[in-house]
Amino acid sequence: MNFSENLRIHRERMGISKSELARRVGVSDVTVGHWEIGKISPRMGKVEMIADVLGVTTDDLIFGENTSKKPVNNSIPLFGSIAAGAPLEMIKAEEYLEIPEYISQRYPGAFLLRIKGDSMNKVIPTGAYALIVPCLEVTNGEIAVVSINGDEATLKRFYKLQNTIVLEPDSYNPEHKANSFTSDDSKQLRILGRMVWYMAPFDQKF
Repeated sequence: MNFSENLRIHRERMGISKSELARRVGVSDVTVGHWEIGKISPRMGKVEMIADVLGVTTDDLIFGENTSKKPVNNSIPLFGSIAAGAPLEMIKAEEYLEIPEYISQRYPGAFLLRIKGDSMNKVIPTGAYALIVPCLEVTNGEIAVVSINGDEATLKRFYKLQNTIVLEPDSYNPEHKANSFTSDDSKQLRILGRMVWYMAPFDQKF
């Protein structure tokens, strides 16, 4: 499920009307309605406020509920593989990997994705684990996880221009080219988070 569906489900589960939610997070009733039909998306600060009102986490709203139990210590979820090349289906995996304590404390709520492909190999090698901080907006030039058509996701540098969104590779391989989306095409895109760190697999051989 996507954010709009998760928002509606959790709001109705709590018995909170659209008007009440709007009042408590400081927006109009119309805005909440637009969130729930996917017409617009709130900024991450509003997502955090909504989560507090509904008694859920931001992950519950953005990705849906995860019923698995999170281990203690510095382990964070690995949600599967993502393409750093042609977009591939992003599949959730019920697995947790340990990361350095200072990283987990700096980025609470982050998750890992396994990278496939070489279109971002100037920044992150194929097979590495990218640490992603959930968010719905990024600054131009940041490396973002972008959902395409609601089913696939890719890792690219993100640029929002006047009438175009550009997903740009950062690769030594000249075969990789930027993908541009017009205003109409960009409706199929949704930012899931931004990359802030990565690590090599524990079993990788050098």
